Amino acid sequence: MEQVARGHTAALAELYARYKSPVLGFLMNRTRGDRATAEDLLQSTFERVLRYRASWRPGQSFRTWLFTIARNVWHDHGRITGRLPLSNQVEVPELSTEPEEESPIDCRRALAALPDAYREVVELAWQRNMKYADIATVLGTTEANVKVRMHRACKKLRANYHKTKRV
Repeated sequence: MEQVARGHTAALAELYARYKSPVLGFLMNRTRGDRATAEDLLQSTFERVLRYRASWRPGQSFRTWLFTIARNVWHDHGRITGRLPLSNQVEVPELSTEPEEESPIDCRRALAALPDAYREVVELAWQRNMKYADIATVLGTTEANVKVRMHRACKKLRANYHKTKRV
C-alpha cells in the first residue's frame, strides 16, 4: 500500500489480487449472496482505495482500512438504493428432519436471526479473522463495544440455535 500511497498506482493490482476474495466474501454476505451487486461494490471499494490513498498512513493496518472502505461502500449503496442493509428477511433452506443431527443450515438460520449489529461483528471476527480492535476501527466504535456486541451475539446465537433445533 505504501507504493500506491506514493502514486505508484500499478501496485494496486497486487493488492487487488491479494484482497479480492476476502472483500468479495464480506460483500457477498452483506448483499445476501447477490454476486453482481457484490462485485460492483468490490470495484467501488478499490476505486475508493485509489481515490483516498493519501488518507492511509504507514503503520496502519491496510486490511482494516480496506474493510472500513468496503463497509462504507456497502452502506452508501444501501442509502442510494433505499435498501436496508442486512435485511433479516433471508431465505434459508428447510431444517433437517433429524433432530439429533447438527446441520450447517441450523447454524446459518441461527446466524441469520441475529440483529444486524451482532451478525456483523460475528462475521468480521469468525469469518474474516479480524481482531476486536480492528473490528472496532471498521465499525467506527470502541473495542469495548465490539466485545459487548460479541458477548450478546454469542448468547443470542446460542438461543437461536436451540430454537431451530426445537422446530
